[in-house]
Amino acid sequence: MSKKVAEIISLVLNPLVVLIPAPFFLVFEKTDNLTLSFQWTVISIFFLFFFFLVILIGIKFGIFSNLDVSKREQRPTLFLIGMLLTIIYFIFLFAFHAPRILSIGTFALILGLIVLETINMFTKVSAHLAVLSAFLTFLVLVEGWEFLPGFLLLPVLAWSRIKTKNHTLFQTIIGTLVGALTTILIYVIFKYIGKYV
Repeated sequence: MSKKVAEIISLVLNPLVVLIPAPFFLVFEKTDNLTLSFQWTVISIFFLFFFFLVILIGIKFGIFSNLDVSKREQRPTLFLIGMLLTIIYFIFLFAFHAPRILSIGTFALILGLIVLETINMFTKVSAHLAVLSAFLTFLVLVEGWEFLPGFLLLPVLAWSRIKTKNHTLFQTIIGTLVGALTTILIYVIFKYIGKYV
């Protein structure tokens, strides 16, 4: 029973699911424009859905073992595909004059993928925890301390990833730190050096 609960938590807090509201928060924070926020969220969901389809096709052809891409040796391919799609998305944002904050968020995602791929050479890091901690850190930095209770989701997700035997405690901690520190780094660069955020 507890393993089933862990699987549901992992599914609900999957990186692709967690990333769905991110464009909305990014755009709305800078523009206060609901229409524009929804528009860019829908466009972003298209790219996330395409990435999901690539994973499904990869499973069908034996490139990936499952939706979590649990095998560490398969993850470089996953990260490479993720990087290529993110770069295409980044170009799309630029070509269609998206709010600059989306480009900053996408740059953070690219940096995070590079860090995850680098760490993956030594140990399998939890992308679930990296994405969730990045998103929660962003909410606290930009929206305020009232979003701090959201960090309680991190140990719940870490438990689920360990319970489903996808990661060790160490790998969930590394994922959490990568997400939070990457977000803080990008925030500091663009707020205090670039004077944008």
